[in-house]
Amino acid sequence: MASIGSGATVDGGNEFKIPETMKAWVLGDPEQLTMVDKPVPEPGRAEVLVRIDAIAVCATDIEILSHGLPAMIDGELPFNKGFTPGHEYMGTVVKLGPTVDEFHIGDRVAVEVHAGCGRCQRCREGMYTSCLNYGFREKGHRANGFSTDGGFAEYAINNVNTMVHIPDDMSDAEATLIVTAGTAMYGLDVMGGIIAGEGVVVVGPGPIGLMGVAVAKALGAQPVILTPSTRFNGSPGIRACNTCWNARARRTR
Repeated sequence: MASIGSGATVDGGNEFKIPETMKAWVLGDPEQLTMVDKPVPEPGRAEVLVRIDAIAVCATDIEILSHGLPAMIDGELPFNKGFTPGHEYMGTVVKLGPTVDEFHIGDRVAVEVHAGCGRCQRCREGMYTSCLNYGFREKGHRANGFSTDGGFAEYAINNVNTMVHIPDDMSDAEATLIVTAGTAMYGLDVMGGIIAGEGVVVVGPGPIGLMGVAVAKALGAQPVILTPSTRFNGSPGIRACNTCWNARARRTR
């Protein structure tokens, strides 16, 4: 996790003074990131400007830096297009677009980057993460860090449908993982949900796997078993898995 310093300052009222330019990481050739000055973007209808306060680096970000996909800019790979990656971030709302009243200046928010296009069949059915216009900005598709500029910058534009309020007692670093936790919850939901007392096995102690363990426990699953995957042999998660498994084995003897 990383925190990003920003040029935005608060004046005497509840308004933020926003600079004309911002620092942003831009993807050049594969595995080449350069910090540049970019104009601070303007929020449009149903959008807000978010000052990035903290980011997390996802394995997908690393994949994008190396291979481009799943990022796509106007139907092409994202290299040398002035593209800013990053999709796991949180921040503060510092400017509202026209008609926005769902959020207020100063709100702390976590973001889900996918907004879809809102016009294709999948978006109309609510499956905006599988938008048929993925990667085509002229068709209205937005997915920050994939098809539009993401969070490796001081500011980003987000649609109001992609943000959630953060409680005051949650830290910035924790808030960057809200969507990761949501991914784990979605996985448990699509497999049919959990009835308290049912057992759950989670394969792989990566970030989403560990979130899956935490969510399953919170929903009352028992036991919750974390199993190894070939990518994580010897990791702390594997040792935790072995402890959990051995404890379960002793209870069933």
